[in-house]
Amino acid sequence: MAKVWIGGLAIAALTLLACGGEAAEQAASAEARKAEWTWLEGAKQGLDGKRAQLASLQAQAAAGADVAAQVEALHKEVDAAEDELGGRLAAYINGDPPLMGEPLKPEQLAAMRMKASEDIVIAKEFIVLGGDYRKAIEIYQGLLRVDPDNGEVKAALAEAEANRYMTEERFAAAKKGMTMDEVRAALGTPYLRNVKEYPEKKVTAWFYPTNEAGDAAGVWFNEEKQVYQVAFAAVKAGSGGE
Repeated sequence: MAKVWIGGLAIAALTLLACGGEAAEQAASAEARKAEWTWLEGAKQGLDGKRAQLASLQAQAAAGADVAAQVEALHKEVDAAEDELGGRLAAYINGDPPLMGEPLKPEQLAAMRMKASEDIVIAKEFIVLGGDYRKAIEIYQGLLRVDPDNGEVKAALAEAEANRYMTEERFAAAKKGMTMDEVRAALGTPYLRNVKEYPEKKVTAWFYPTNEAGDAAGVWFNEEKQVYQVAFAAVKAGSGGE
């Protein structure tokens, strides 16, 4: 009986040690995630600050200021910061991923919304750099399937849907004599497929969809890359479009 009793105590002690070790490991993991989240919040704030600085410099460059070197350097910083934040944020989410059918925990929701905020930046770049509203809207719709109550995504989606098709009021900003940069600033970047080159005439045309059917407004540039013609009803359904 004594041997059994001693053995039982030994087993119990080992069990307690194992439980204690597991608890300590969980506590350490929780602290590590807390520290990582603090880093992510700081990195996100810093990145948004750099983006604001970059936008300001780009506006100065558009106005004629000699800041090209600064823009290039800051752009590289932003790209590097985006890569690091994106990688660590993905690892943080995957460390405690949401489970299908279960409500998100507060920390999961916060991480998913930070990711959504970064995805919004990407979606807006599709619009600003390539006039690709369709891709941006797909991104927003995908984000809302995961988090239907995300107000930031809802607002971005509403804005994209409102601007996807050119209106007469917006198109009126395009004037003869404008440069390509001026038209881009006034109307937005045209979708690549809607940029047409006519080498034999030394003419470039930009088309902006006006509805889902395929109608489009057009802006034509001469050899000097200046607007010489604009027409809201440039393309009728079936002959062009997005």
